[in-house]
Amino acid sequence: MTRGRRARVAAVAAGIAVAALLDGCAGTTAGYLLRAGWEEARILWRRRPIDRVLAEPGLDPSLRTKLETVQAVREFGARRLGLAVGGAYGSYAEVDEGALVQVLSAAERLHLVPVTWWFPVVGRVAYKGYFSPDDARREAERLEGRGYDTWVRGSVAFSTLGWLDDPVLSNWMKSDRVELAELVLHELLHRTTYLPSQTDFNESFASYAGHAGAIAFFSETAGPDSAETAEARRRWDAQLASSAKLGSAIERLRALYAAAEREGRPEPEVLRERRAIFGELGDPEKVNNAVLLARMAYLDRLAWFAEVGRRTGDVRAAIEVIRQASEKRGGEPWEALRELVGAPPTPAPGDAAASGPGGAPDGGPAGAS
Repeated sequence: MTRGRRARVAAVAAGIAVAALLDGCAGTTAGYLLRAGWEEARILWRRRPIDRVLAEPGLDPSLRTKLETVQAVREFGARRLGLAVGGAYGSYAEVDEGALVQVLSAAERLHLVPVTWWFPVVGRVAYKGYFSPDDARREAERLEGRGYDTWVRGSVAFSTLGWLDDPVLSNWMKSDRVELAELVLHELLHRTTYLPSQTDFNESFASYAGHAGAIAFFSETAGPDSAETAEARRRWDAQLASSAKLGSAIERLRALYAAAEREGRPEPEVLRERRAIFGELGDPEKVNNAVLLARMAYLDRLAWFAEVGRRTGDVRAAIEVIRQASEKRGGEPWEALRELVGAPPTPAPGDAAASGPGGAPDGGPAGAS
């Protein structure tokens, strides 16, 4: 690594550390942000330009193919989709096997209300990332002790939303080419537009861009009738079906919780009834409010995004129309999207955008995935 690059990485780490100390005075956890800054600096330190990696003799053929795919997707994202690519994903970094971060979500047990955490720039988000699995589990246990549902899962990606030139990570290379294209385009959408405190909209918009963009990419590069294009379409259809199924379950749960509160029904009875709904979605022992809201954050009202794409007939045009409308409305992006498709008003999956009484203390996410 050159002296200049080391200096830039050190400056980034120092900047994050200073921000952490300052934000600690406003209620965020300085130690948490310092750790996040340190981990990000470690990743940046390991970056190597993809062109340089591809020039290495004896490079694994599978790795070569996937890195070349990333390069092609980046070029396509900038040229064909109008995404703000910049220097993002033009480099490659080796990281430890497995998940990069452990992501914690929590929600009230008898209401569809997510716990949120505050972080500079991105505002309130309904998840928090941990670089230590033990730290994530301890926080989950603490929240469960206060009566919340929780869910901890691993994530192999996060975005710094354009503040830094994020690298492609080695653990992404386990994905096939279709999944890899979806992932890169999803993250590039975050770099292009991100609305503070609008987790569900940001992630669902990125899901649309990732899937619709991947279909367009493989249609252009492999052909509209290729196996990869067909797989990209299949995966998007599956996401649309999951969005509808989860949305229906959430509506039923919302009705159940509202009736239970109105009638003063005992908690054990409500938990038994909600278990039946959970059972329709999978193992009821592994489904709770936190799981549903966290999953729905990536699947919320996908049919609306798809409808904008159908009406414009072009992924780039759809992305730009949605971006302009949502940024103009700021805190009401769903209303902007609803107006674009002429859909009737519908409530969001959660009963509120902020944590309920006694919510989790402010902290910060490891990044937006």
